[in-house]
Amino acid sequence: MISMVKKLLLVFSGMAMLFVTLSAQETQPPVQGKAAERVEQFKKIRMMEVLGMDEQTSIKFFARYNKNAEVMKELRQKQIQALTQIQNLRKNKASDNDYAKVITDLRSLEEQVNQTKSKYIDDLKDVLTNKQLAEYLVFELRFQQNLRDLVRDVQQKNKQEPQKR
Repeated sequence: MISMVKKLLLVFSGMAMLFVTLSAQETQPPVQGKAAERVEQFKKIRMMEVLGMDEQTSIKFFARYNKNAEVMKELRQKQIQALTQIQNLRKNKASDNDYAKVITDLRSLEEQVNQTKSKYIDDLKDVLTNKQLAEYLVFELRFQQNLRDLVRDVQQKNKQEPQKR
């Protein structure tokens, strides 16, 4: 069992490195291909293990998880569009009023993100025990932190490689 987990972690780290490398490039949109799908599949498998969900619970959980992920993805896309607007405003030396509208939009989107997260957690209370919900919240936080760490490590490695040449 431990050997299998080590193999999964090795495979995951390879996929994550590829995913992070591709998505860390600022000039390209976030990766939405096979690497991202594999990372998401690994995440779901690990969630099932960590939370100890039976089949019925996992079906209910992932239905809500996938629905929430889709809503959050749409909100993130809207935030990216607003940030792009700010970049355009900078280039065009826009007025303060133009910035104010985009800032208001961004604040509204942030409130929507927070409300969506809160509603999602409330929805999960019908599916998971309090212990499972707490474990899930910790898992999500750690998983996101690990991805950020991987991005940072890959970026540092990429900065060092040109110096070696």
